[in-house]
Amino acid sequence: MAPTISRSSNSWQWAYRKLRDLHCSRWTSFYRATRVALQGDSGSFINDLTQQKIRLRR
Repeated sequence: MAPTISRSSNSWQWAYRKLRDLHCSRWTSFYRATRVALQGDSGSFINDLTQQKIRLRR
């Protein structure tokens, strides 16, 4: 069980950092990183600041 939790934690941290680097807000980064860690996909969304369409997949 521990490797799964560790893998989820690492994917959450990776996704959160990636989204913050793309200038997403803390709240959006938190929510989308959680989706990546749990479901493997952030879903498509538009970044308000840069107007980029973003989608992260594990």
